[in-house]
Amino acid sequence: MKLTKEEVQFIDKYLKEGGIKYWDIRLEMVDHLVSDIESYEGSADFKTLFLQSLKNANWAKNLNEVNTNSWKSTNKIYRSKHTKELLSILKNPIYIIGILGFYSGFTWVTNLFPLILRPLSFAVLLAPMIVMVYELIRSWRMKLGHSINMNYGFFYFSFGIIMMNLPIQFLPKEYLNIWLPIVMTVYLILAIAGYRVYKFAFKEVLKMKN
Repeated sequence: MKLTKEEVQFIDKYLKEGGIKYWDIRLEMVDHLVSDIESYEGSADFKTLFLQSLKNANWAKNLNEVNTNSWKSTNKIYRSKHTKELLSILKNPIYIIGILGFYSGFTWVTNLFPLILRPLSFAVLLAPMIVMVYELIRSWRMKLGHSINMNYGFFYFSFGIIMMNLPIQFLPKEYLNIWLPIVMTVYLILAIAGYRVYKFAFKEVLKMKN
C-alpha cells in the first residue's frame, strides 16, 4: 500500500511524542517504517500495519531507549571521525609545515616580544570561538532544527576550546615561554580537526534536508 502525506506525518508525530526528539533520527526511522508498511501487499488498515511495523523494528514500547541508543551510536561515529581528522592533519605535509610554522612563530614572539604574548594568545583562542558563533547563527538562520548530527558537530568543534582553556590558565609563569607555544599549537590542531568534523556534520544535515 502507498502511504499518504498525512500518514507519513502521523508516523513522524508519533515518534516525536514518543521520545525521538532529533528530526534526523526520526527521518531514518520514518523511512524504515514507511518502507516496511508499503511492502505489505495484503489488505489491512494503516494503523494496524503501523503498529505491526513498530513491533517488527522492536520499537513498539521503547522509543526513549531507541532515542538514547541512537545518540550513543551517533556519538561513536563522530568520535571516530574526530580521531580520523586529527590523524589526517598530523599526516598531511602541508598541515605539518603550517603547524611547525605556527609553533616556531609563537615561540619567537614569546621569547622576543613578551609584552604582546597575552593579546596574541587571546586572539588565537578567540578565533575559533568567533567561527563557531558564526556557524551557530548560520545554522539557526537556515532553520536546521534539533539535529543530532549538528549537536555532535558543534560539540567536537568546541572540544578543543573547552579542553585547552583550563590548562592555559594553570601554566606556570616561569615556564610560560616553553609551555604556552606547545599548548596553543595543540589547541590549533584540535580546533582545525573540530571544524572539519563540524563541516562533515553540516553537509550530512544538508543532504538529509534535500
